[in-house]
Order: sequence, then C-alpha cells, then structure tokens
Amino acid sequence: MIAKRLRHRFLSSPPFLRGLAFLGVANLLMAAPVCAGDYPWTLAIYGEDSIPTGWVQVRENAVGGTKLYFDRNLHVNTMQAIRLAAWRPITDVSEIHVGFWTSQLQGHATTSVPVYYNGTTIAPGRLDTTTDFNDFIAFDASYWHRLFDFSNGGRLWWSVGATYVMLNFVVDGTIAANSAGHELREDFYVQELPVPIVGLHVRYPLTQALTFTTDVSWGRLPWVNSLRTEGGEIRLAQTNDEATLGFEYRFAEHWRAALYGFHRYFGQNERSREDGNVIRLRSNGAGLGVSYQF
Repeated sequence: MIAKRLRHRFLSSPPFLRGLAFLGVANLLMAAPVCAGDYPWTLAIYGEDSIPTGWVQVRENAVGGTKLYFDRNLHVNTMQAIRLAAWRPITDVSEIHVGFWTSQLQGHATTSVPVYYNGTTIAPGRLDTTTDFNDFIAFDASYWHRLFDFSNGGRLWWSVGATYVMLNFVVDGTIAANSAGHELREDFYVQELPVPIVGLHVRYPLTQALTFTTDVSWGRLPWVNSLRTEGGEIRLAQTNDEATLGFEYRFAEHWRAALYGFHRYFGQNERSREDGNVIRLRSNGAGLGVSYQF
C-alpha cells in the first residue's frame, strides 16, 4: 500500500520535479561506493547548434494526426541546446557523471491544407513550431569504468546509466471553426520513463594540452506499460542514440575548452486507445564548451 501511494505521488508530481528526483536518486545510488580519496569534481557548460530532421505525429481518439516533417512542413531548420554536466572519480578506475540539457525547436511555415494535431484541426495558413527551452529538457546519470589504458596515457571507458527526457511539443496556428479539439501541444513527458543507456568513451592525449575525445552511447526502452492510463493502458517505447567527436584544450591549470561535432537520435512512441503519438528527431551539429575542475 505504501509503495503504491509513493508511486502515485511520483507519477502525479510536476514533470520537472520528477526529473530532479530521478537525477538525485541516480546520483546517490552511483555515489554509494565512493572511496575515501580526495577526488575532484569537474563542472562543464556547453552551447550547441544543429540541423534537425525527422517528424512528429500526434493522434487523439479517431482524429488521426498529420505527419509533420521538421524541414519541409514545419521549417524547423536549426535546433539550439544548452548542456550542463558534472563528473567526479569515485575510485582510481571509475567515475560518476550527471547532466542536464535543454533544447529549443522553432520554425515558421505556411500550409495550404488543414493540419490535424492532437485532435485539433489547424486551418490552412500560418503554422509555427514554438517548442521552447522549457518544453524540451532531459536529465542523465551514468557510471563510467576504465576498460583499457593506452601507452601514452589515453583511456577507453565503458559506461552504464539512464536518461529521462521531458518533451512538450508545441505548435501554433489558427484553429478551424469545425475543430473537434482545441489543444496545440502534446505532453510526451507525461508517459516518460527512465531509459537505460550504455556507452564507450575514449580520451586520447595528442599533446600535453590537447586531447582527442570520442563518445558513443545507445539506449533502448522496448514496448512497456508506462504505468499511466488514458483511455486504457498507455504503452511506451523509446530510443536514444548519440555519437560525438571532438577535442579538449587545457588553457589553464583547472580550465579546459571543448569543441566537438555530434549526431543524436531521439525516438519516442506512445500508444493507447485514445492516443497515438510518435516523434523521430535526428540532429547533426557542433558544440562549444568550457569546464572547470575543483
């Protein structure tokens, strides 16, 4: 009974608090084996710009959703993101990593035919994508373990962790007079669950100050019960992929600058008798950041 009440309180809490709770619990669990050594923390902030591709489609009951492509239908040609990260060794061969990121998708287009989104009919005319930074946020946490040391001080790591994405995809347009619905947003985050992630990471020094970095990660949640109901059980499936390639430059004793390119994929499916929501989002771009060790 107590566990059932706690689960209900968690699922009914605001999405941002759910994300913070996930991040805090994950951090505590991974920090449990911390040794007595005085290991430093590193804090980092990154800014990114990318080109998004893919599509979104939102059904509500019998009103099928229009498949809206980011490029040709919504004219969402750029995607900006801010990423915060922190990591710390917990033994001589392992680390904990936690992160937060927020992204923005905006575009302005016109449509010559009606568009159906979340049970709402949008009349021909202007169609805007207004998914701001507060609508698309995520938390992640992972445990890294050193797998292999190169002769020059380079290292190969493997990692395991989870990510928790909260997306509220928002569009704007003129609602048709005969529209069955009047809502122009879809809160994908309501059905979200933590997605397990595994990864490989290389840190390879080229000089005393310059380091080559590359990271690949993959996460998958197969069709599962989301533990929510809306017209019956809501089932969820999700995939998160990421690959980065870049360089870090130490320009002061505790400071480093980073420049990198990346490819990411985020795919989420939600399905129930009332809902049928799908997003496929690929992004290719570059990021620039700075980190401080203390």
